[in-house]
Amino acid sequence: MPEELSTDELARKVTQALHELDLDTLISTLHERNRLPGRAAQLISNLRPIFEAARRDHVSLLRPPADFQPWLQGVILTNIDGTEARGNTRISRVTALRALYRALRKLQLLHGDPLVDFTLPSVELRSDPLPPKATIEKLLKAARSDPNLYAALLLIWHHALPMTTLLRLKWSAFDPEKRTLLRDDVVTPLTGKAATALERLLHQAGYDPLYPDTLASTQGKRVFPYDTLDALRLRVLQTCTKANLKFIPPGLIKKCALRDHARSAAHLGYRVEDHYKKVVAMAQAVSDTYRVVEEQ
Repeated sequence: MPEELSTDELARKVTQALHELDLDTLISTLHERNRLPGRAAQLISNLRPIFEAARRDHVSLLRPPADFQPWLQGVILTNIDGTEARGNTRISRVTALRALYRALRKLQLLHGDPLVDFTLPSVELRSDPLPPKATIEKLLKAARSDPNLYAALLLIWHHALPMTTLLRLKWSAFDPEKRTLLRDDVVTPLTGKAATALERLLHQAGYDPLYPDTLASTQGKRVFPYDTLDALRLRVLQTCTKANLKFIPPGLIKKCALRDHARSAAHLGYRVEDHYKKVVAMAQAVSDTYRVVEEQ
């Protein structure tokens, strides 16, 4: 059991660890007291290059300098041994640092966000081939143990739900009787799998179909726990790793909806039928191009 500390004592211990760039003490102190989510060992691994670079360059992580973001962009590109870091690794490092800064703000050790407007290195390149349907199905199978991620992936793949819409989605948009989802000004009829996955989450949120009045108590709640796209990306990355898959960006999964689940305009959130047909035709053409390249 960790020693009992008052909030002030905890803040002092964390501040000292930050000044000394004592990463192990910092993370274990916050993690043991439920101030920092995730696996401590993984957080330490992701943050180690940043802390080593801060020690080398005499950069304060508690009081970042004006050029902190350009400095950080350079740091996350390189591993400690000097090799180039992969895109997934860069994302994991920034996500871990965001979580740390969130914990520091809750302790009132920071009053601003040093990473505000910080742009994550993108791994969603235009040249990225669309993952095969079987690969997405393997990812979904691995995600079944995480009901939130499983439902999110189904909405992205079956219905091309934009990530911004997914993050802000509230239960008031879901009709469990009609099994539809209101997305902006389009009512989307959900696939059986997507509707069932959402119903499971809705029951966890407090709705009991035997007591219809319980539906009202859920309407103002957000559907998913992801505060940022980074948080969703991280869960996808972790699940891909567990399934021995390369990272599949959510944006690529959304593109696959046009290839794999183009049933109707409303099904994928389009109001104008002609626009929907043009987009589907383009998606199919891109899919055919990727198929030819892969077969060569």
